[in-house]
Amino acid sequence: MSKGKRGNKRFPKPLQSPDSAPESPIDQSTSEPPPETESPEKAHSFFRRCDWIAFALATLISFGVYFYTLAPDLTLEDSGELAVGSMYAGVPHPPGYPVWTLYTWTFTKLPFGNIAWRVALSSAVAAALACGLLALMV
Repeated sequence: MSKGKRGNKRFPKPLQSPDSAPESPIDQSTSEPPPETESPEKAHSFFRRCDWIAFALATLISFGVYFYTLAPDLTLEDSGELAVGSMYAGVPHPPGYPVWTLYTWTFTKLPFGNIAWRVALSSAVAAALACGLLALMV
């Protein structure tokens, strides 16, 4: 058994790819044309219309439930401390929840309701969007 030769058990002969196969003697003009491929303009999106409807319904229904059950004022535990931290865009306590604090700070600028209710509203919006995104992915 010689080393490095093709065609033995150790190094089998490579298979021919369909592209390198010899052309058939059949006349190419009588064969049917290749199927049309989709143009990039007609490419489908990742999500279908029913997925976006599910997103909208889940978001609206869950926001309705969250909005109906919002606390009208401060509640127990860290509610007051976090609301004040959101109002001034400060750090309430470690770890401080910096992204949440900046997100709720935008809601404290709304012209209605008290600060605690606005912070609760921001959490309701975020939770409703999370429910909608979950419905979109499912």
